Order: sequence, then C-alpha cells, then structure tokens
Amino acid sequence: SEIVRTMLRMSEVTTSSNAPYTQPLSSNEIFRAFPAGYNISKQVLDQYLALLADDPLEFVGRSGDSGGGMFVINVHKALACLASATLESVVQERFGSRCARIFRLLLRKRHLEQKQVEDFAMVPAKEAKDMLYKMLSENLVSLQEIPKTPDHAPSRTFYLYTVNTLALARMILHRCYKTVANLIERRQYETKENKRLLEKSQRIEAILTSMQDTGAEEAQLQEIEEMITAPEREQLESHKRIVNRLDASENQVDETIFIMETYVETTKTKPPEIGRAH
Repeated sequence: SEIVRTMLRMSEVTTSSNAPYTQPLSSNEIFRAFPAGYNISKQVLDQYLALLADDPLEFVGRSGDSGGGMFVINVHKALACLASATLESVVQERFGSRCARIFRLLLRKRHLEQKQVEDFAMVPAKEAKDMLYKMLSENLVSLQEIPKTPDHAPSRTFYLYTVNTLALARMILHRCYKTVANLIERRQYETKENKRLLEKSQRIEAILTSMQDTGAEEAQLQEIEEMITAPEREQLESHKRIVNRLDASENQVDETIFIMETYVETTKTKPPEIGRAH
C-alpha cells in the first residue's frame, strides 16, 4: 500500500484530476520518493511492482522499461471498482443481500439469461425472476434482446440481463443531487423553525464569554446561563441532533457523488488499455 500511496503522492501535481492513468513513474523515481524510515530494498520494490502489474485487478500497469521499469496507476480501473462497490451497496440497501448477489453476478459476467442467473446465484427460479424484475423496474439492470431470426419472434430470442454501469452511475448521480438538495432544504427549515431560540442562545454565549474574560463570579455566570430554560435546552439539543444527522447524511451522499462524478469523467476520457507485464 505504501508503494501505491507514494506513486499517488508523486502524481498529484503531474496528473490532471480527470486523467484515467497517472503519469508514468520509473522504479528508480519511486524508490527515491519513499518516506524516511520506510525500509525496503530496490530489489524488493521491483518484485512488488512486478506483482502489482500482474495482479488481475490491474490497478498498477507497466508502461515501459526505462529507469528500472515505468509504471502507472490505472485510476479509471480503481474508480470503476469503487463505483461498482457503491452501486452494489445501493442495491443491497434497497432490495437486500440476495438481490445484491445477483447484481454482483451480472457485473462480473456482464450478460446472463434468467436461467443462468438462477444457476450461478443458486436462487430458486421464482425468487430470481422477482428480484430481476424489481431491479429492472428501478433501472438498476437492463434487458437486452438478441434475436436468433430476423422476425424477432419471442420464442427465438435471447433475453439477457446486464448492468450498464456508466448509465447507472449517471442515474445514481441525479438521485444524489436531488437528495442533497432535499437535505439542504430540510436543514434550512430546521434552522428557520428554531431561529428565535438559536439567536437567543448565541447572545447568551456571547455574554458569557465576555463576562468570563472580565473575571465574573460563578454565581453571575450561573444566573446568565439560567436565562435559557430547561425546555429550551431540550429543544436546542433536539435541533443539534437533527442537524448533525442531516450533516452526516450529506457527507455520505457527497462521498457517493465524488466517486460517481470522477468515474463518469474518467470514463469519458478513457484511452486504450496499457499492457500488463509478462
């Protein structure tokens, strides 16, 4: 992980934000850029880089042989994996783990007939059909027709379920934008509803700070604090809990937006694949 972290740190300035690959880095450059105290020999580094370049995930690719070997990070591939994992979590949250298993299967196999889904996912026919139709109705999966004959007769047509990851990422992005707008609107509503009490609380806090700075006695401070009644304190605490939940939800949605937006952008500019080391 330190090798990839070092490569990413070195690429921050040289690689544009929507580039599908980082700029090539030589093994020698990577070795010299390791943080102080990270004890690893150049020979071991070369072995690790060779393993990373041969890994089926293809997060790291080899792009040349100069400088002890040139390597890049496949940002698009890493983002595609993050996007797929995010989409899986959306399916699981909405329809449960068995639906998520079928969705994951379609991501991996790309195109499957319903019978193949039943067999690979080890799910009864009726249950598989129900789950596929649920996801189809929500546009989480799509159905592709492949006719065997020109007349497109249903009995002579393959019906293949698939996941269009890019289209789905765009759809989830649209939903996320609407969710953020709703969260912002709700926060504004909560603040407006409690405006008078919030302003009173801020005034009292300002008075207390001023009095503390001038060395006021504890009894005087207590008297000022009691200007907010117990029911008002409960209302303030309730408001704080609601706003904190809204903030946490917005942060979570923002993270999804970042992953999906970056995935969509790098997909637009995706160049031909860089070859793997052999």
